[in-house]
Amino acid sequence: MRKILLGTTAVVGAALLGATAAQAQTAPTVRVGGFMATMFNYVNDDLDKAAGAGTSTGVAGAGTVSRDKMDFRNEIEVHVFVTGKAANGLSYGAVIEFQNDNSGASGSGSAVDLDEAYVFISSPTLGTIRFGEEDSAASLMQVRHPSITGMGSDGDWDDGILGTQARTGGGPSLLTGINDGNDSTKIVYLSPQFFGFDFGVSFSPNAGEGERITNGRVFDTFSTTTASPAVPLNNLQRDGTGLTNEFSGAVRYRGSFGNVGIQAGFGAMRADAPSATTAGAAITGARDITAQTVGLQVAAFGFTVGGEYTWGNYSGIGVGRAALAQGRDSSDLYVLGATYVMGALSLGGWYGVATQDNGATAPAGGREREQTAFGVGAAYTLAPGLEVYGSWNKLEDKNVYINGFASATLRDRSADVFFLGTRLAF
Repeated sequence: MRKILLGTTAVVGAALLGATAAQAQTAPTVRVGGFMATMFNYVNDDLDKAAGAGTSTGVAGAGTVSRDKMDFRNEIEVHVFVTGKAANGLSYGAVIEFQNDNSGASGSGSAVDLDEAYVFISSPTLGTIRFGEEDSAASLMQVRHPSITGMGSDGDWDDGILGTQARTGGGPSLLTGINDGNDSTKIVYLSPQFFGFDFGVSFSPNAGEGERITNGRVFDTFSTTTASPAVPLNNLQRDGTGLTNEFSGAVRYRGSFGNVGIQAGFGAMRADAPSATTAGAAITGARDITAQTVGLQVAAFGFTVGGEYTWGNYSGIGVGRAALAQGRDSSDLYVLGATYVMGALSLGGWYGVATQDNGATAPAGGREREQTAFGVGAAYTLAPGLEVYGSWNKLEDKNVYINGFASATLRDRSADVFFLGTRLAF
């Protein structure tokens, strides 16, 4: 069935893109690339400190033993690129990205899964169609604040600190790009560039990805039984427990005026909110999700400055990934950044603020969550593909609403994160 669908997709793509003059065709070839990053982390976080029983801090949130401040981390991605060319001039192929995504048996954190995986058909005059597990068009084309290796509002710094919903209210960083982490199976169209402008659109029926129609199941036969009453059923992709009917689009300009380069863009998305709980009960009061973003970068004489502003009816840690309850104000964020490149040396800094409404059920003392974060960093190219880089980052999170862990409370959080690492791109 999958072969039939892929074949049909290729035919439709060719029909949409049209035929060009006959030329020599090229059989698909395979190239392997990717990167490996290793780093040292030093974290000084309020939520890591033992402050007495019942405070939901420290090891296991028990508040009696502090977590360690130092750690080493590995991040690995291996990319497989398949490319070919048809006799009519169309390019085609696939991209498959493998990663160690902090998963694995017994919490090893070293298991490998898929990041992006999609088939593409491309014409230099009519654009590109991608079908499979890929970022949304708004995410792919978003113009964000300038950054260097490992640095930025959702760079490497926040991967090493606590970010569970139960203890942090979601996070750690709310300053993410639009549709951050959304690799659901979808269809994407990206246009060629016309006079500096290009655009893209995408559609995803739901938030699921992968081969089967169920999320996370390890067997093909659907069953309504579970190993224990405490273990819920795995969600069906088509049962409405996640986002559905997600559309996104973006338009972008890239050009230069003399020695000054400019990038500017606008992106937007909308999706239907979840309609059912994992137990099958209807959800009422959840608003459909919308998000919009604008961004600008200006580059000249080694300097790049710019920023982004994102707003909409969404909640949670990823822009456009969770519904906003009725009665809550919309969310927004902005990030400013600057970089300077001088030969092998790159320097950078950034500053951002995100605001989300905690809702009327939050405890007294503040309903608006405001997160402020900033950082500075540097990267140095030692050899082709090999960099050493480091960054210091500061997080201040006010009125974090913790509901369901110990008790419903409002919490303030402060964290400092320093990391130093190497990155090999191949």
